[in-house]
Amino acid sequence: MKMLPTGTQSFNVIRSSDMVYVDKTASIYQMIKSGRQFFISRPRRFGKSLLVSTLESLFSKGTEMFKGLAIEKVWTDKTYKVIHLDFSGVMARTEDEFNESAKNMIFALTEGIIDREKPEYSKCKTIAELFREIAVRAEDLSLVLLIDEYDAPLNFNLQNKEVFSAINLQIRSFYTVIKQFEGKFRFIFVTGVSRFNKVALFSAGSSIADITYGSEFSSMFGYTEDEIKTYFGDHLRAAAASIFNVSYDEVTDIQISQIMDELRRHYDGYCFDKKASTHVYQPWSVLQFLSTNDDHEFSDYWFQDSGVSTLVSNFIQLIGGVTVDDRNIHSTDWKKFEINTDLNSPSNRLAVLTQCGYFTIKKSIAGSVFVGLPNLELLHAWAYLLTDTMMHSVNASGDDINRMRVLKGSLSSQDVSANALSDLFNSIYKVLNSSNRIDTEYDACDIPMLYCLGSGYDVRTEVPEKGGQADLTFEFTDRRMVIEMKCARDGEDAGKKLDEAKAQIESRDYGKYAPLKKLRRFAMVFSVPEQKIVLAAEVKDGEL
Repeated sequence: MKMLPTGTQSFNVIRSSDMVYVDKTASIYQMIKSGRQFFISRPRRFGKSLLVSTLESLFSKGTEMFKGLAIEKVWTDKTYKVIHLDFSGVMARTEDEFNESAKNMIFALTEGIIDREKPEYSKCKTIAELFREIAVRAEDLSLVLLIDEYDAPLNFNLQNKEVFSAINLQIRSFYTVIKQFEGKFRFIFVTGVSRFNKVALFSAGSSIADITYGSEFSSMFGYTEDEIKTYFGDHLRAAAASIFNVSYDEVTDIQISQIMDELRRHYDGYCFDKKASTHVYQPWSVLQFLSTNDDHEFSDYWFQDSGVSTLVSNFIQLIGGVTVDDRNIHSTDWKKFEINTDLNSPSNRLAVLTQCGYFTIKKSIAGSVFVGLPNLELLHAWAYLLTDTMMHSVNASGDDINRMRVLKGSLSSQDVSANALSDLFNSIYKVLNSSNRIDTEYDACDIPMLYCLGSGYDVRTEVPEKGGQADLTFEFTDRRMVIEMKCARDGEDAGKKLDEAKAQIESRDYGKYAPLKKLRRFAMVFSVPEQKIVLAAEVKDGEL
């Protein structure tokens, strides 16, 4: 079984180490064939750096590292001097720091070609001046320019308008030089997370084609479902063997199908297609899930590792971050679907959250785009950010918060008891129910659902069942837990309410739907006067 390229963004390393490489070179060839200058925006950990590395290998070494890939048979171009600028490391807090750091990067990449001690180079104070000296001495169509994470220095300074504007001006000047000497470049490719308007890359008259939402290249980043099945078949089988506790050879097609169902719910659903016709899986999360030896868990790998990016963090601080309404689908005009450098612009929100990977395109109708949360991992992210904000706004003690966090682990136990669930729910109410105004079954379920979602569990309210809707349903890969909630108001008998909940579970056969799983069913009673669970019991077949 081939190694997985977890944490590796070097195309040459992946190929020379015989790691799994999902062949995107047919799309790469079509892009190169269709033009000479491109920009594309994608969230972090979607493969931008790997694509840039792939282009660097192709243009600098030809098809030396492309044996057996789609592009090998059709590529006939010569090799070029490739200048690969990665701005993700240029985290400058001043204009001078930006220029010095960027110039040092350029000098390092052109060592042996230019001498930084020579007057024509040493006198350069800005990256625009330095690049002009390089370009003017180059032959026509002799250079390939690859710029990864062009916007990192801008995102790093979102909250400092003066520095942001100064660095933006330097980037504009830099691109002006590129445009002035574009005849020197065989190919130019730029990536970033954000697509700011009023930045030179996208200004009127720019020759760089923005293919961010182009349908033709919508699957060039991320994995399609067919690619996962084609390239990771052995790893899917190994994951199934681990999760279902069987040998590799005993894994069934049904079990592999169940793994794919979980992958789809957790990591699929991203769309970067203006026609909303193509969706892809988050590649980082898929790789992390498949690579974890005997401990394959459907965790929120992308969000935990990089979901709260610099851009999102700064944005949250600027306008208050996520809201309860983020769970719904929102729409805006396509013309407004870009990040305004005026950070307080109301049109910013949907564009920022989509370009950061928090939202994704759901559909497109006429001149409008509809965006929303793409999958369960981002539903968890939404709930986590929202509950984190709520916890910072309440007066709960540290002991209460720690107790709640400890008790949530009980959900992972296959033997969780009704009392353990009651303790967990009551600890959540104590911390997050600051208003003490829960008076409906819906509200009694909604607060624990939000916290459990934010803790990484797959929990839903109002799940359709035969003859009704289960109030809370927890889904695990190999089991399911259903909860029916009743409210006891002033003068109402909590015991009778518990009996009603038990009878409802049995009569409507809650939890017994495909795919069939090991099932636990619980009845709960929330006391409105006391604002807590006062009775809870497990419902087993044949007990009523």
